[in-house]
Amino acid sequence: MTKRISTNATLQALKPQDKEYSIPDKKVEGLNIRVRPTGTMTWTFRFQIGKKHEKISMGRYIKIKPERGMTLDQARKEAGRYRSWLENGKNPKVELDIEKRAQDEAKTFDDAFISFDEKRLSKQLRGDQSRTIYNRDIKPILGNIKLADLSIYDLNKVFDAKVDKDGKRMAGAIGVCHKIINQVINHALALNMLDTHPAPQLKAKDVGGGFKVTKRNLSFSELKILLTSMPSWRTDSSNIRLMQFLLGCGQRISAVLEMRWSELDFDEGIWLLPASSEERHTKSQDARKVPLSGYLLALLKEQRESVPSKWKLVWPQLTVDKVQEPAAVRALIKRNLPTDFERFSPHDLRRTFISRCSEMGLDIVAIEKTVGHQLPSMLRVYNHHDYLDEQLKVLDTWGNKLYSLMEANVHPLPSALMA
Repeated sequence: MTKRISTNATLQALKPQDKEYSIPDKKVEGLNIRVRPTGTMTWTFRFQIGKKHEKISMGRYIKIKPERGMTLDQARKEAGRYRSWLENGKNPKVELDIEKRAQDEAKTFDDAFISFDEKRLSKQLRGDQSRTIYNRDIKPILGNIKLADLSIYDLNKVFDAKVDKDGKRMAGAIGVCHKIINQVINHALALNMLDTHPAPQLKAKDVGGGFKVTKRNLSFSELKILLTSMPSWRTDSSNIRLMQFLLGCGQRISAVLEMRWSELDFDEGIWLLPASSEERHTKSQDARKVPLSGYLLALLKEQRESVPSKWKLVWPQLTVDKVQEPAAVRALIKRNLPTDFERFSPHDLRRTFISRCSEMGLDIVAIEKTVGHQLPSMLRVYNHHDYLDEQLKVLDTWGNKLYSLMEANVHPLPSALMA
């Protein structure tokens, strides 16, 4: 067996044995390569302080691609530093700890976010949204601040900046920023990049943030007013169809606005809703089928006639094949509702779908499956029925109810009558 390491060829010639063994380097005293029975090769540095023997694990040597680990030259250079410390009466382990603390103290909030993004955020279904908010609202204020210097006053600068044109604090935006900042700080704490949280007791509501929990859903009488007033709304007919579709399908607004023609099977009456991704924010890890009622098919057939044939999106912006923003739909609702009509959001239409279908006595499990909710734990484990027929019954019954609410003062759309 080789007695000392002299060249890269020496390293490449080493083979694993039944027992772990180490080979010293020929040039730097104390530097060794440890070879385990599994074939793993690790650089170590052995030294003695007084009567105490110490060892430092330095890094892996990767036979197949040495450049991906610690090469022979890199190991000798690093071990040379340790040897220099020893010659000056210093303990290499202590000196490495001092170096690490200095490096940690020099790390900025942006360094912590980059680490958080790589290890956590990049694996989340909708991590791109948090990344955008960080780069836009948080990084300009906190990015260059050293973690060791981070204070509650710095954090408050982020929250204080989130105000509307009237100077009113934007609770939702503050809440999101607070959540992202806390995630980054907790990540830094877990990796010992930071010793203490600069504001451990600070909650979003303390700085004007948080999300208002609403139970708003439209009653049947409100739906009647809404549906019969829509033909007179000051907007393109495509937007009216979008509102009717949102109400008729019970799906999330992001899923509807990002809907593609390629996802629709008109012959089978199915919308294949894909799993969530950077392009499709469906909030689901799995693709699922949504059956299309006659009401929904009628709206889609009309929409197909009004959208250029080469466009991919079903509900694009009026002049370009790009996804509409939910904010545009909220503005559409706000602009056209009567002054005495209680305000609602697009998401409230989803809540309305669930509430009114339940009020009509429809199968609650089928309703939950229709909107993409997970079944309770035991049902989810043992019940793998797709409920497509039951979902279609819910959607057909609901669609017919919407037609009846529209018929009081206006005639249903011609294509709807043909469905």
